[in-house]
Amino acid sequence: MGNEKMVELLDKLIERSERWSKDAEKRKDLNSSIFYEGQTKAFEEVKRMFKRNIDNYSHL
Repeated sequence: MGNEKMVELLDKLIERSERWSKDAEKRKDLNSSIFYEGQTKAFEEVKRMFKRNIDNYSHL
């Protein structure tokens, strides 16, 4: 999988988690809402780490 595809996949996962979190909030399901918020933050962190890794090796 190429770098751009990986970033796109992570973006889709982030968007999905955000949607599910909002849905859980509407249903007043606090546990699920918190879970999906944490999942979103985890995917965002993985994306940042991945992009940082790309940037570090792009100049080689």
